[in-house]
Amino acid sequence: MHIHLVNLDRNPERLAEFCDVNRHLTSVSRFPGIDGKKLEFDSLVHQGLVTRDILSMFSVGALGCAMSNITLWDRATANNQMVTVCEDDAIFNVHFEERAEELLQSLPKDWTIIFWGFNFNLFVCFDVLPGVSPCVATFSQEQMRGEVSAFQRQVIAPQAYKARWVFGTSCYSISPWGAKLLKSKILPLRPKTVPLPEAQLVPPYRPKWRTVGIDNCINAIQAEINSFVCFPPLVISKNEPEKSTVLNAG
Repeated sequence: MHIHLVNLDRNPERLAEFCDVNRHLTSVSRFPGIDGKKLEFDSLVHQGLVTRDILSMFSVGALGCAMSNITLWDRATANNQMVTVCEDDAIFNVHFEERAEELLQSLPKDWTIIFWGFNFNLFVCFDVLPGVSPCVATFSQEQMRGEVSAFQRQVIAPQAYKARWVFGTSCYSISPWGAKLLKSKILPLRPKTVPLPEAQLVPPYRPKWRTVGIDNCINAIQAEINSFVCFPPLVISKNEPEKSTVLNAG
């Protein structure tokens, strides 16, 4: 499985850290991330990629992140091949490649996207028993940050569950038909508020969520696509706001 690592040109230190932490990965290439500060906004509107009011919810960094992901989706469609994308703060389990390939083989032929990891500061919602009950899982981000080595060494036996809500794009794989479908459903990116009844069960007990990034734009259409989440995750991220290129793009 080849991994496309999204990394901004102005962040070589994040690239160096990624390479050091994930030395066990066998096939990774760097994708120069699109810097939100350098985007030509009028051009994005003209191309139908965003609405003119998108920055009322998206940060400039989140917009650059979204355009990076969408560019890689176009590559999947053009080459008619699955694309695996990760952010430069992603931390991979040492058995990632083997376990991920096994899970991919278990997916239905029309799968759209599978998330290999998610943010630990909020929750993930998936169908643990399809047609019977969803599951809303919460995590300890603070503890996870101190146990990175333990996570990487751990032998994990994950399963793929139908996703309802997943925060973050730390790492995922998208099929070529899934890339085309996502673009048709979420573009142009625009401000929206999306209901999620299950979120009332866990902090911050919010039944509606704003589309503040491409992850929530995908969440807004989860019921319409064949989306999956790997659980337990094979990829984690420390998700440190002070180092974020999405939150701190200027």
